[in-house]
Parts: sequence; structure tokens; C-alpha cells
Amino acid sequence: MPLARLLLCILQCTFAAAVLSPAIAVAVNLPAGSQRYASASRDAGPGDSASPHALKAGIERLRTGTWWEANRKIRPELAQVGDLMFLLPLADRKLEPSSDAIGRVQRLREALRSHLIREPAGWTRLVAQVRATRMKAGDASAVLLADALVNEVRYRDGTDGSYYSPARFFAESGVCKDFAVAKYLLLRDAGFDIARLRLVSLAPRYNNTADDWHVILVVQVDNASEPLVLDSPGVSTAKRAADTVNEASASSGPSALLSAILAGRVPAEGVLRAPVGPLATPVSRSGQARRPLATVFNEQGSRSFERAAPGAQRRASAARRSANTTYVDEMGESWEVDGSGTFPKWHIAVDPADALAKPGQASRLISVADAGVRP
Repeated sequence: MPLARLLLCILQCTFAAAVLSPAIAVAVNLPAGSQRYASASRDAGPGDSASPHALKAGIERLRTGTWWEANRKIRPELAQVGDLMFLLPLADRKLEPSSDAIGRVQRLREALRSHLIREPAGWTRLVAQVRATRMKAGDASAVLLADALVNEVRYRDGTDGSYYSPARFFAESGVCKDFAVAKYLLLRDAGFDIARLRLVSLAPRYNNTADDWHVILVVQVDNASEPLVLDSPGVSTAKRAADTVNEASASSGPSALLSAILAGRVPAEGVLRAPVGPLATPVSRSGQARRPLATVFNEQGSRSFERAAPGAQRRASAARRSANTTYVDEMGESWEVDGSGTFPKWHIAVDPADALAKPGQASRLISVADAGVRP
């Protein structure tokens, strides 16, 4: 009898371990101190429930779109990627993440750790008001409010390469990446699933310009035809409506209006009367719509949309001998380049002869897209 009970106990423990191991693994991969969010904000991967039609439409946008070259890398435009950044899973094991993507995820996790230790004074008021707006008026209204609140922090150039936590950002100000991280964490704390949040790294459209990279937040909201872009104000946004002369001359920190909101003297909706910086806008109508997209990421992982520029020339078929020179990338895909302008622009070439011989060839498209699509 004791032996039978022992065997039963072993079987029960084995079954429990099999059930709990995946959940434990997810929690372990989260930043230290953030495991209390695991059950509420785990990114289950929108790609799991994405419709084949939506995935096909997104890949077709990439296949027919323009890819900008800089420093021998080509990248699609933000508007061409669109909702595909949410349909494809992050941290795909089939794809090796770039060193830039790995570094961005690590810096975001470091900012999250710092945020869990220390929040700005009044942060809970912002979170509560964004959450209340979401309950009352829906996702889009809450996103608009969060975007306008964070844009009330003054822009200050010359920061280091780390991602500031909101506490440091509110005290010292920052650049585009710090605005994007603060918005990400504000929406996260207000209850938005991180599966709906993507930080996006936009690349320059020309060579050797390291300081022209830009980071924004893109949010997928309910009942919207496309995601919303949350951009940051630039250096030129010097004076806020509620600033006095002395406050307007300040180089860092929240505006007078945001300071009053943080202190509880003014309701958060006050920022919507005269918002600072660009408003949250659908991807296709954003001021960044045509910028090349390098990487999308959140605390769970990243996905790179950049690839090496095609190098080897391909011999043209008889049907294309009068056309532009064709190049082949490492996946065997044919490309054409328009080098007539300041910025080289690449497009996937469609050879009629190849299309007839291999009608399914176009579906291979791009490793960053189809390698992550789940059947």
C-alpha cells in the first residue's frame, strides 16, 4: 500500500510539472520584478489568432512595396508593414534577431525594472485617469489621452543611449525613445495588453547618419481599421500653453500643465484642449508613414524587418532583357533597384517567365515575413 501511494504521488507531481512548466518558463523570461504582471499582460502572440487573409494582405504589401537602402541594408516603409507587426509573433525562434534588436529589448527591460522600483510622483493619477477614460470611451480615447500627457514632457536632446524609466524621464526629459517608453509603460500600467503595444525603430533613408534613427510607439486598438502611431514632439516645441515666462525657459521636466495634473490640481483631460506635438494618428496617415522600419519590439521580444541589400546580378530572361538589371538576395528572390534619386529604392522583380515556371515562388517573399507565419 505505501508503495502504491508513493507511485501515485510521483505521477501527480509529474503531471503538475508538465502543466506548470510553460507558465513558469514565461514568467522566468520576464524582467526581474515584473513577474507579478505575467498572468495579466503575457503576450500570447497575435499571430496565433491572425486570419490567413490578414497575413496574406500584409505580406502582399511588402511584396509590392518600396524598400529603402541605407548602409547596405534594405527596409520596408512603416505604412507597408502596418498591422503585420502585430500579426507576426515576436522572438521567432526561426529567425536570428539582430544585435540592434536584442539591445533594444534589453534596454526596455532595464527601464521596466527601474519603473517597478520607482515611479514619478503623481504617476498613479495618470494611470487611473487613462484607465477611467478607457472604461468610459474606449481604447482610442485612452490612447489619445496617454499620448497627449506624455508629450507634455519637454524634449531634451543629448541623452545617453539607455531607455529612461518614466521617473528619470519626467525629471530630466529625453528624446524620442524616452517618450515612446513612457507611453508604453503608461498604457501597460493602465491595463493594455502588451500584445497590442509595439515600440518601433525607424531607420534613416540615407547612409552614415546614426543620429537620424527614430523610435515611436504603435498601438493596436479595438474597432480601428489600422494601428495608431504615437509620435513625440520635436525640439521646436518650446513653449506650452500653460507655461509662464520662467517655466517656458526651463530645459527639462514636465510642463506647468502636466505638473498640475501630477499634483492633482487639474484633470488629465486638460491636455486635450491644446495638445503638444503630433496627435496619435493611423499608421498610413502618420508623418512617419514612409520612414523605413527596422525593428518592432516590446519587453517580450523583437522582430526585425531589415535585410541585407541584394548583391548578385541575375541574368535576365528574354522577356526582360530590355528592363532594369535584376539582383538576387540570399533567399533567391529577384529585386530591381531605382538608383536615380538620392535614396536607392528596391522593389521585388516579377519575371513573367519565372512566374509561369514557378507560380508559387512569390509566396516565399521575405524571410522576416513568411518564416514566422504559423499554419
